Amino acid sequence: MEELRIDWQPDESQREVIDVQGGQHLVLAPPGCGKTQILTERVKRAHACGTAYEDMLCLTFTNRAARGMMERIRTHIVDNDVANMYIGNIHRFCSRFLFEHSVIPAESSVIDDDDAVSILARFLDEDEKQVAATYKRLHDYHEVIFFSHLMYQLNRRHPRTLRLHTDCINANDIAAMREICRVQQTTFTAETMMDIYEHADFYLDTSRMDGYDYGKMTILDSLLHKMKLAKQYERYKTDHKLVDFEDLLLLTYDTLTSNQRQNVRRYPWIQVDEVQDLNPLQLAIVDAITADGDATVVFLGDEQQAIFSFMGAKLDTLDVLRERCKGRIHHLTVNHRSPKYLLDVLNTYASRVLHINSDLLPTADNEATCDGGELKLLYSDTLDAEYRDVAAFTRQLHDNFTAETTAIIVNSNSDAELLSRALRDIDLPHFKVSGIDLFSTNEVKLLFAHLNVLTNEHNFMAWSRLIKGLKVVETNSAARNFVRSCQQNGLLPSDFLRYESSSYIADFVRICTEKELVVFDTETTGLDVFTDDIVQIAAVKMREGRVIEGSEFKIFITTNREIPSHLGDIANPIIEELKHNRQYPHDEALQMFLDYVGDGILLGHNADYDYHILDWNLRRYCPQINLHERCPRYFDSLKLVHLLEPDLKQYKLKALLEIFHLQGENSHLADADVQATAHVVSYCYERARELLPIQQAFMDRERVKSCGERLRRNYRDLFLDAHSRLYAPCSATDRPPLVTELMLFYDALLADGLIEKVDGIGYIETYLTEDVVDLLREKALIQQLNRHIMEINTLKEADLCSSSVIQDRVFVTTVHKAKGLEFDNVIVFDAIDGRYPNYYNQTNEQLLAEDARKFYVAMSRSRKRLYISQSLSRIDYHNQPHPNLLTRFMTPILSYFN
Repeated sequence: MEELRIDWQPDESQREVIDVQGGQHLVLAPPGCGKTQILTERVKRAHACGTAYEDMLCLTFTNRAARGMMERIRTHIVDNDVANMYIGNIHRFCSRFLFEHSVIPAESSVIDDDDAVSILARFLDEDEKQVAATYKRLHDYHEVIFFSHLMYQLNRRHPRTLRLHTDCINANDIAAMREICRVQQTTFTAETMMDIYEHADFYLDTSRMDGYDYGKMTILDSLLHKMKLAKQYERYKTDHKLVDFEDLLLLTYDTLTSNQRQNVRRYPWIQVDEVQDLNPLQLAIVDAITADGDATVVFLGDEQQAIFSFMGAKLDTLDVLRERCKGRIHHLTVNHRSPKYLLDVLNTYASRVLHINSDLLPTADNEATCDGGELKLLYSDTLDAEYRDVAAFTRQLHDNFTAETTAIIVNSNSDAELLSRALRDIDLPHFKVSGIDLFSTNEVKLLFAHLNVLTNEHNFMAWSRLIKGLKVVETNSAARNFVRSCQQNGLLPSDFLRYESSSYIADFVRICTEKELVVFDTETTGLDVFTDDIVQIAAVKMREGRVIEGSEFKIFITTNREIPSHLGDIANPIIEELKHNRQYPHDEALQMFLDYVGDGILLGHNADYDYHILDWNLRRYCPQINLHERCPRYFDSLKLVHLLEPDLKQYKLKALLEIFHLQGENSHLADADVQATAHVVSYCYERARELLPIQQAFMDRERVKSCGERLRRNYRDLFLDAHSRLYAPCSATDRPPLVTELMLFYDALLADGLIEKVDGIGYIETYLTEDVVDLLREKALIQQLNRHIMEINTLKEADLCSSSVIQDRVFVTTVHKAKGLEFDNVIVFDAIDGRYPNYYNQTNEQLLAEDARKFYVAMSRSRKRLYISQSLSRIDYHNQPHPNLLTRFMTPILSYFN
């Protein structure tokens, strides 16, 4: 490893945190105190002291923070092994964990809030667009979703302190359940609550019978319909192999605290950023993946920025950590970002409004003084005038400070939209981060769905979005039903693209009957199909599902490349085999294998890997042979089992042998693996023959035929052409293939009228090109998809703001989306009582305190200048003016402002 020299000298408080080793520590870090630098330096220090990168875990709250940390690490540490360290948010960690440990089926898709609303709208026969546009109805839907998660936690006996969204059960719900218990003569307990939930239909029927208080019928109906809908949502996800974001947490926690825990990797070195934004369940997950003994765990947070209670985050998390880390609590004491005049404002606010001990507040290392225009109050007569006035003032800042950024931070999406309109009216370019996120639009989801099915043809939600977006069917519900019906009949939508009237498994059965299948496997020096060498090839020939006697083939190949000593935790058996067997030169061995194949059709388990590493070995050592001409097609037993048995949680060869009680072993030697694969192929052949009549009957339905024709017409060429480019490498000077593919798809849909113009598509194109894909490490489309598809699926507009993509110097953003960002100039818009604090929060002590922290977050986004704007009056429904008061939160700091 080579460490780059950096021009950075940590202050004393930073040095203390960098040197932390062993035990659990809490670091309280106000804005501007160099937290990212510390996190990076700690990684360097830990690795220098002997901690392997794969034993490190860095959890952040946002993808943006994770990318920032990874970019800084790559800038300051030149070591390819650093890629073995996990850096990301906790939901991504949980998703990876669940798939790697086969907790959820390999076919599972992760759904977002919009997908969940769409599913519920199907049950209620409501227009999902109208639901999304109606705040009250959308709130009701979210309450149902939260209720299903809470019932899951009750059923699994999660500790009370870890339960999420307990407020989804209101006083009327409690009264309704007590009424049911009274009539049923049972005690109101968690068990009876679960019984009511599991049998909501029964209780709906019996609630019409004698014995129930007629005056409670309304609340009984409301509760039981909510329970029924929550249960339907739960079943739908199970049936369609879907998980939502809360499921990722719940299932991970259950796995980590169950008997499977001893088989789970636990980390001896962990750092968790923005810990004040974690909910108790997320903290429990961190605890469960912490190694026993003297593990080093560093939690970093700032109670002054805890503003995500609506996502389940609680300040209690910090209180728990304060108690746990007594004697190991560290404070960063120097602000390296804000000039003293600005830090004085923030510190006074923190002390007087947020009640932070002033001894713990940071000092400034920038003694710059205020010239008179850096801290100002801006006044407008009315709110309508304020939109125009703030836009005009922003124009002045934009023109006067030509190298600086300005953010207008608002309290609501509607304010952001109206301010954006005012800025457009004066032709001031800007980037808006609020409301419907660019990456959450149906158009962008459709574009990303194309990338997802190229990565994984079994992705249920990606195909559903394509089927709807390509106008194969009219509704999201119909699209999901079509894809699900295909799965139940051994089909993928891609079958309609590759075949006119056949299918993958029908083709497989036909080939098994008419030709020889060559079941082959390779052992290699690594996983890179483009550069690694094959060191063993083994094969057998099959016909009609049976191995042809005496058809075995096995050859070992010499290589100059290093062979890994271990495969995971086991010694690599190929090393000993190579010592005791004759090794052939590459060209001779590869030619011998192709001579053996003859006119047969190749088949492998995860054949995409074996076929393409064979292809690239031939290009290097036998350039006269074109594998795509010599063996233009191949089958994959992994795909076959996916189609024939879509509900399995695991599809690895070893697992299939156990599940189907087949002979063979998965030994990581090609000859043994080929024998095992042959048994799987025999199983698939018999199972496929059984399924074919049912599949054909399904494909003969007129509606299925018409859907298949529309899908072929709108997508076949796009899909097949893209698929043919997956393994084509590009040069480091080309546009990344992933971006090229995305834009080709977008342009084609635009030309065919299948998609509306996406105003922000240029941002996405540039961001993926400059900030996501690394052409030096990932030259082919398949590499870029495999490495980045999960990240792409979780992108948010705010991720763009801190990148080089956005050339705009003016931003309009809500407080929550501004968190973690910083700008030269900040205007906090309409800072009046009723907004800060919210009118409806004034009697709720916790929400009132959170509103105070929101105002702090808004102000602390500034690096140089801070402006507070307000409207002096509001006009009521009778066109009468009423005075507005400047937010009470300004009182202790008012003297700083002109």
